[in-house]
Amino acid sequence: MPLPERLGRLRRVDRLGVGGFATVWLYHDAELDSDVAVKALAENWAQRLDVRERFLEEARILRRADSDHVVRVHDIGEADGTPYFVMTYADLGSLATLLEPGRPLPPGRVLDLVAQAADGIAVLHDLGVVHRDVKPQNLLLRSGASTGERLLVADLGVAKAMLHASGLTQVVGTPAYMAPEQALGTGVDRRADVHALAAVAYQLLTGELARTGSVSSLAVAGLPVAPSTLADLPPAVDDVLLGALDPDPDRRPDDVGSFVTGLRHALGGGATVALPARRPPAAEPEPVAAERSPGSPVVTALLAVLVLLGAFAAAYALVRALG
Repeated sequence: MPLPERLGRLRRVDRLGVGGFATVWLYHDAELDSDVAVKALAENWAQRLDVRERFLEEARILRRADSDHVVRVHDIGEADGTPYFVMTYADLGSLATLLEPGRPLPPGRVLDLVAQAADGIAVLHDLGVVHRDVKPQNLLLRSGASTGERLLVADLGVAKAMLHASGLTQVVGTPAYMAPEQALGTGVDRRADVHALAAVAYQLLTGELARTGSVSSLAVAGLPVAPSTLADLPPAVDDVLLGALDPDPDRRPDDVGSFVTGLRHALGGGATVALPARRPPAAEPEPVAAERSPGSPVVTALLAVLVLLGAFAAAYALVRALG
């Protein structure tokens, strides 16, 4: 059943979305004059204690994360047997609203969005949590008065804390972004989120999905086509994205931060421009006497003067001697 029209001082406004585990509603906080999102566990799952605990664990993880790039939880409660929690409302929707097939986004904007997503994912990793379902629909956008567009990592309903596994065994994730090891059940760590974030970046930069097909197709997954063949991108971007999308997790970057650093350099945003070495100021050259050839007019005139002086001196000496 839907949540009540009012939750304390909150008034329900609209339904934002429905998923397999939960429904998200838009509520308005009259006292603070602001909108919030309320996530409620789906009724068919609300009676399962293990799922309820997993749902509440999501709220606890988000609360502990306390990051500008992770959805924040403000309150938690239960209405008519349905657990819910109140969280940040992303008024600009999600990355999915920016995507159009065959229409890449500007690389500078992609780099900014992917870097913000990586910041949020890294906070979760530091808490021992692998998201397992990083995709455009779970990367929300919120406007800010001074910070501009801010990206928030959301929807940990299918995430598991590595130190507090919930016990649910079904494969979780979305095939277009999912790391092959998730489908194979061979063990998942933070490199699965590196793969998913790279798949998001690939789609933003090229306008095309990195992979298509079902979960079962991931058992024989290969590399997608080089992104530079789909969009005007430097060849170095191919190495970074295809490396992070490698089916073998041992060949991927170890963390999302390393992936973003590589992407930044590949796109030219972090490359260091080699400036020429500065030379010390040249010393003023000392005056150098001009070399004159013996036949030049100046030299001839000087010689003539010397000859006249010599003759005058000889004549003067002769007169003195006769006198």
